[in-house]
Amino acid sequence: MYRTVGFLTLCLFITQCSDNNNLMERPIHKNDQSFQTEAHRKLPMDGSHNTRELGGYKTSDGRLVKWGLLYRSDKLSDLSSVDEQYLQKLGIKRIVDFRSTVEKTEDPDIVPKGIEYVEMPIAVDGAMRSQIEDILRGKTNKDIKSFLVEANKEFITDYQEVYSKFLKDLLANKGPTLFHCTAGKDRAGFAAAITLIALGVSKEDVIHDYMKTNDFTSERIDQMIGQIKLMSFYQADAEILRPLLGVEREYIETAFQTAEDTYGSLENYIRVGLDISDAEIQELRSLLLES
Repeated sequence: MYRTVGFLTLCLFITQCSDNNNLMERPIHKNDQSFQTEAHRKLPMDGSHNTRELGGYKTSDGRLVKWGLLYRSDKLSDLSSVDEQYLQKLGIKRIVDFRSTVEKTEDPDIVPKGIEYVEMPIAVDGAMRSQIEDILRGKTNKDIKSFLVEANKEFITDYQEVYSKFLKDLLANKGPTLFHCTAGKDRAGFAAAITLIALGVSKEDVIHDYMKTNDFTSERIDQMIGQIKLMSFYQADAEILRPLLGVEREYIETAFQTAEDTYGSLENYIRVGLDISDAEIQELRSLLLES
C-alpha cells in the first residue's frame, strides 16, 4: 500500500516560482486602456496562479465594471517581493481571505505593507479530506465532482452571512479589493459570481468568467497531477482528481439553481438571502460601474 499524502499536500502543491517578472512591465489596468482586454485579465504573478481583474464586464443596462477595483485570486502565501510591490502599485486596499483556519495556518498569506487583511472563513474542505483519500485508495467509487457540487449548494444554504458581509464590506470600504481562497476557484469564484450578478452582469458572462480558471491554471493542474502520481509512487489514479483541481460549469450552475429554487431568483437571493437592499445594490453599482 502506498503512503497516503494529506489532502492539502496533494491538491495544493505549489511549484515555487522565481522573480521573473519585472515590476515595470506588469499591467496597471486602470491607468492604461490598452491593458483593459481579455488578453490581460490574468495578472502576471510569481507566487500565485489564478489572480485576475474583474473589470470590463458589461451589465444589462450597458455599463461596464470598472477596471482596477475588484480582483479575485488563489492563495497569497508564496508571493515574491515583486508580487508584493505589484499589489501595492495596483492600489489594493484590502485582502479578503475566505480560507479556513487550517488552510491559513498551513499557508499564511503574505500581506504587503499598507494593505488591510480581512478574514471571512468558509470551511467547506474539512469533510472532503478522508473521503478523497478513500477515492485515491480505491475504497469508494463516489464521483469526485459530487464534493464540489455539494460545496456550491452549501454556499447558498450555509454561508449567507459570509457572502452578505462580503458585499456590504465592499460598500463600507470604498477602495480596490482582492479576495481569495486557496485555489481561487470555488469560494472566491462564487464571491465573484454573486458580485457580478448584483452589478447586473448576465449569468452567462458570469459563468464565462468562472470557467476561465481552467484556462489560467491548466499548466499548474498538469504539474499537480504529475506530483500526486510521483508522491504515490504511481499507484494513485491522480487523473480522477482533475475535476477537483479545476472547475466545471455544473458547480456554479448548482449554486445558481439552489438559490433560484430557494429564493425564486438570483436577484431575490441577493436581496433576501444576503439581506442586500435595493438601495445598497444601487450604491454598489454606483461604486463599481462606469457612469
